[in-house]
Amino acid sequence: MKRKDLYKTNDKRNNRAFIYAFVGVVCLSLFVVNSFPKQVVGADATSVKALKIGVVDLNDVFSKYEKRKKCDTQLKEQEAQYQKSINDKKKELVALSEKIQLMDLGSEARKKDEETFEKKNMELESFAKFAEKNLVKKYKSYFEGLYTEVCKEVEEIGKREQYDLIIKKEEPELQGGGISELQFKVGIKAVLYNSDAVELTSRVIDSLNKKYAEVSKGK
Repeated sequence: MKRKDLYKTNDKRNNRAFIYAFVGVVCLSLFVVNSFPKQVVGADATSVKALKIGVVDLNDVFSKYEKRKKCDTQLKEQEAQYQKSINDKKKELVALSEKIQLMDLGSEARKKDEETFEKKNMELESFAKFAEKNLVKKYKSYFEGLYTEVCKEVEEIGKREQYDLIIKKEEPELQGGGISELQFKVGIKAVLYNSDAVELTSRVIDSLNKKYAEVSKGK
């Protein structure tokens, strides 16, 4: 056999050996990929739990909570009582002012009524400030109490049903106001979309109203 033919024969043998070795490595790699990683990934998959997320619309909760409606009514009644007292005092001052205008200048009776007018006017201003301060205090206390109740209810649902995260959602009222106010309302909107599967608002409202009804019956 010629030397050139011998080289060709050796080259073919070497090529076949290389191909066989390459195929063997590929098969071994496929075996490792298809067996060992699957076992590892499978073990990880069973140990990792998907996040359970819920969404609650606070504006909707506050507007449909029966306790909120009753508190609103009570505060409005208190505000109306204060306003009636203020209006009565104003009418009294107007009547006294008209009386003073008809009296003689420098008379003792006029001076006495003028002093009474100043005193009653100061009482009106003092009462108006008291009424405003008292209403603000009551509204603040009332909203803080409601907010605490709502948060507690959401927390109880989250713990009981093993939620990992419950997000606050608020639908801003975009009608009216200037561009700055509109930009602010759009900016505070945190949840842009959520499916019905994670919506917990109605459940929070129903639970709050049920508890409030039970408490009201016991009173």
